[in-house]
Amino acid sequence: MTRWTGIIVAAAGGPEDEMESRLPSYLHPIAGRPLVWHTVAEIARADPPPERLIVVGGAELPASLFSDISGPPVSAVSHEGLGELDLSDAPAVVLVADASAWLPSAAVGTLVAGPRGSWVGTADGVAAARLDPQLAPEVLRVPTPLRSTRGVLTPAGRIADAEGALVVRNRVQLSAVAECVRRRLVELHMRAGVTFLLPSSVLIDVDVRIGTDTTVYPGVVLEGETTIGAETVIGPGCRVIDSWIGSGVEMKGWNYVSHTSVRNRAILEPYVRRGFD
Repeated sequence: MTRWTGIIVAAAGGPEDEMESRLPSYLHPIAGRPLVWHTVAEIARADPPPERLIVVGGAELPASLFSDISGPPVSAVSHEGLGELDLSDAPAVVLVADASAWLPSAAVGTLVAGPRGSWVGTADGVAAARLDPQLAPEVLRVPTPLRSTRGVLTPAGRIADAEGALVVRNRVQLSAVAECVRRRLVELHMRAGVTFLLPSSVLIDVDVRIGTDTTVYPGVVLEGETTIGAETVIGPGCRVIDSWIGSGVEMKGWNYVSHTSVRNRAILEPYVRRGFD
């Protein structure tokens, strides 16, 4: 089994994104978490998994941001501390990834298994590259790593079959990543016993928990740390935020429930609001 270390780097230079935002692309939220959280989570679940994950960024990217990701430990290093980053004990393979990249775990596995100097990306940039530990510092010294890789990576090293990888530079690309995450979350709940009558119309956050045999109608939005019990019906157009919904509940539709609890077997008539903003 290949042993490897993953390094996820947020650009240290001025923003080059086309987001028209004060936030860099890697901090924009998707399903209740910043994009970089999903990037790290995908890398952590790759097969084979990394032995170690390092996030390089500023104060906005502490290690605690990734504490709930299962897998190898995640440590945080500032750009100023890169000179003290010791890779001498790293495995033979180092994966350097852009914090603004969407890297499905399957694409990460393909890259790790590829030849030295291989990389994945699009016309908008390099999403990740497979490097030797001796070469990684050269890439990390660049203010915008993986965006200016001339002399380090070659076109011949690109892995075309690592599908799904995307470098997010604008909101169109961010929306494409959000759709990938949404589909995965909905599928995980369906496999766990939840019925979605029109899965493509539902928005759901990472921290949402839903009991078995619950039915979710079209147009539902489930946000934050929301928990929904078993055998509950969430009617069309409902929005639930950071709330506890009991078992056997029927929300008939277009209900707004925020930061509150709904008791077991309660019935909410259409358009009823509960809780507070």
